[in-house]
Amino acid sequence: MKGPTVKRVGIFGGGIAGLTTAIALGRHGYRCQIYERMRQVHEAGMGFILLREASASLQAGGISLRGVPLYRYRCLDSSGTLLHQQNMPGGAIGLRRSDLISALVNALPEDKHLSFDSELDSLEFDRSGAVEAARLASGRVVQADLYVGADGMRSRIRHALFPDWPACLAQVQEITGLARSADVVRWAGNDFNKFHVTRGGVALGVVPVDSDHVVWYMQFDSHRFSPSTRNVEGLHSFVRALVSEWADPVPDLVALTDPAQVYLWRPLDVDLIPYFHQKNLVLVGDAAHPLLPFTSQGVCSAIADAVTLAELLSGCDDPVQVLNCYSEVRRAKCAPYIHEGRKLRDRFLMPLSAESVLLPIVDDQRALAEVATA
Repeated sequence: MKGPTVKRVGIFGGGIAGLTTAIALGRHGYRCQIYERMRQVHEAGMGFILLREASASLQAGGISLRGVPLYRYRCLDSSGTLLHQQNMPGGAIGLRRSDLISALVNALPEDKHLSFDSELDSLEFDRSGAVEAARLASGRVVQADLYVGADGMRSRIRHALFPDWPACLAQVQEITGLARSADVVRWAGNDFNKFHVTRGGVALGVVPVDSDHVVWYMQFDSHRFSPSTRNVEGLHSFVRALVSEWADPVPDLVALTDPAQVYLWRPLDVDLIPYFHQKNLVLVGDAAHPLLPFTSQGVCSAIADAVTLAELLSGCDDPVQVLNCYSEVRRAKCAPYIHEGRKLRDRFLMPLSAESVLLPIVDDQRALAEVATA
């Protein structure tokens, strides 16, 4: 699928997965057009922990990153007592989502490669199962040689391939917020801090993402706790009430957060789909493999998808072979994350123990070892 075999690539979804795929494929000479349904996907965003492999992949492509190096993980109870600390994986950084999005957009060859207000409505398949065309909600018909589904956790494209594949709402949901506070930034330093209640089922993490801001996120058992409304004011009030008697700086941090900078994330708990491609259609990022939030591998895996796909496509004339290989490689890499994410979730739901205070990030070596012994 190089040279004349693939001239046009249509990418549906303009988040991190879609942008990174366009950049990676563009470096190998493919003409990519990204279709994104709303501009807010770039304007909004909190932040996350980015691990060294993902950072290295981006930097190798000439994308410079701003962020805060993270050296230690500190687990505390809600009264502020330190329960456990350990070193973070080498090269981990706290990064604001909008900073990464801006860096990716600036790395695109030209602005015209990104179209907003372009929501996918449906795909048209031929008798062999290949995509003939994509139809946007506006009625516009898009034709390409390769179609890339990067349309997120609730992917319409994944559903078109696997309409009956079970996708359950995860029991643990997450409310995230972005706060500007020099005092909290100084308190956080270069640490990833996480506060837990001893009975389990509620925790709040704090990650510095630049010199002025921290991202906080509250994970909660939705079977025991639930906000009365999904509007931002109600979400903000829900978190404030839960942490009102927690140790500093948690109550003040949440109180000073603008409710407009609060977001409810309702992840899915989904088994891996059988394959990540069909004919000339391929899935990347959350569209291919929604992960539970405990893994901290969602963004990293999306970047790895894009890089792997581009590397395999460069230098191979057989598109079916290439996409089969991509599917096999990336499914094997993501399967342990599904397994480990569920283990971390189960520990989170139980009262605090020696295991549940450990670093809540799935690293590759541990994940592969756990799956091998399962």
